[in-house]
Parts: sequence; structure tokens; C-alpha cells
Amino acid sequence: MGNLSKNFSTQEFECSCCGETKINLDLVNLLQEMRDELEESIVITSSYRCPEHNAEVGGAKKSQHLLGTAADIVVRSCSPDYIYQYLDNKFPDKYGVGKYKTFVHIDVRDKKARW
Repeated sequence: MGNLSKNFSTQEFECSCCGETKINLDLVNLLQEMRDELEESIVITSSYRCPEHNAEVGGAKKSQHLLGTAADIVVRSCSPDYIYQYLDNKFPDKYGVGKYKTFVHIDVRDKKARW
């Protein structure tokens, strides 16, 4: 049980190096809706990143992670290809969605971005 939504808690969105956090509730709501629809747990591998941690991991200088509007996620029973397609179909005209080998990035930016 979470303190931000039915299944998500503050700790899942913290910077892994310092524990600081910025949390965008639109992102939390999107992830909760996704979890409810897929009926699968979603593991957040990275969400908010402080500037130092973002630089350390090679994040973009204007990364959505710096704003608390992004999460890198894994759904163990689904491939990154499947999750990418799910998000692209669900939000065809908005948000940032990126597919990587082992995870998918989702952010709630104002414009559509895909990679």
C-alpha cells in the first residue's frame, strides 16, 4: 500500500543517491492507472534525480527526472516493447515515452516526445 496512491509511495520516487524528492501527482496518477489496467506491479527504477545524480548517470541536462515528472519503469511480466506500445497507444498525442533494453521511460511533459 502506498501513501501517494493505492500502490505507490513517496520512497519509490526518491533520488537514489540522497533521498531528495520531487513528485508530480500527474505522474503518480498515470502510473496508478497503468497498474490498475495491466493488473501488474510496476517497479520504478528511477524517478526524481538530484542534479548531481543526474550528471553521474549521464542524464540529459534538461531531464524530466530533474523536475520529478519522469519515471523509468519495469513491468516484470511485460517486455519493454509491449509497455512502450501500450503507452504510445494510450497517450498518442502527449507525454514522453522512451524504450530502452530493460525498461521504459515515461514522463508527463506538456508535449509529445518519443524515442
